[in-house]
Amino acid sequence: MDASLARREGTAQLTIGPGRWQRTLSKVVLTTLFIALGIAFLVPFYWMIVSSIRSPERIFADSSKLFPTEVTFVSYQNLFSEIAYGQWYLNSIIIAFGFAVVAVTICTLAAYPLARFEFPFRNAIFFTILASQMLPFHLLLIPLFMMMVNFKMIDTYIGVILPLAAHPFGLFYMRQYMLSLSSEILDAARVDGASEYQVFLQVVLPLVRPAIGTLFILFSLEGWNDLLWPLIVLRTDEKFTLAVGISGLVGLYRERWDLVMAGAFLATFPIVILFLFMQKQFIAGISSLGSGVEK
Repeated sequence: MDASLARREGTAQLTIGPGRWQRTLSKVVLTTLFIALGIAFLVPFYWMIVSSIRSPERIFADSSKLFPTEVTFVSYQNLFSEIAYGQWYLNSIIIAFGFAVVAVTICTLAAYPLARFEFPFRNAIFFTILASQMLPFHLLLIPLFMMMVNFKMIDTYIGVILPLAAHPFGLFYMRQYMLSLSSEILDAARVDGASEYQVFLQVVLPLVRPAIGTLFILFSLEGWNDLLWPLIVLRTDEKFTLAVGISGLVGLYRERWDLVMAGAFLATFPIVILFLFMQKQFIAGISSLGSGVEK
């Protein structure tokens, strides 16, 4: 009896052993792969930081060296003394924050009836809006520009923010998230006498807060990094965003790579700080989108 039991345990160990080794090996391979990908993403960022504290004439001469031979902050001093970098920074904050607020508001208001109300051509309207996402933005540049000229919004903040605020992806994301909400909760609020405005403000908005946080981060990032549309709308140097201003430092007759490296490094801080403060909402919103898509 004991011998047969021992044989069974030995057989179980033989069958379990290779599986454990395979799982351990897969974890090691995945961990190594993720570390390699992380290093690949961090190398350009590290090179940007190191280049910003090198002397301007040594940026490319010492590009192969891992550490700078001489640390200097002259690039940061020139950044604020030679160009209107502080004003560009303020403009980017205003435009990125304004675009995120307006876009999230429009997408949330439009997604609620498309997700929770029944009316004719609801799905047709939704898919038509999604189809507009497939149009290349370059085809819309001339009509949008002519509209901004007619509305006298050239070289204004609102001219940069408003035309792109009705975002098809944001509408799709919020609609799918709202589809995952329980109908019983909304019906219970209506039975208690709440109007549709109260249901939306007091019930729906608190439930979709993770999705709002996720969209706010994504739209802030889009508004912060956008180059093409602000480059077309903005005209004066005082209204430039960071993306437009920094891109102008590398031109045909001048190449200020020292200012580009220093300005690009400082431009990363707001988005990193925003993500650190809203990472819980961002992760919750991304992870819960799948339930809405399934429905």
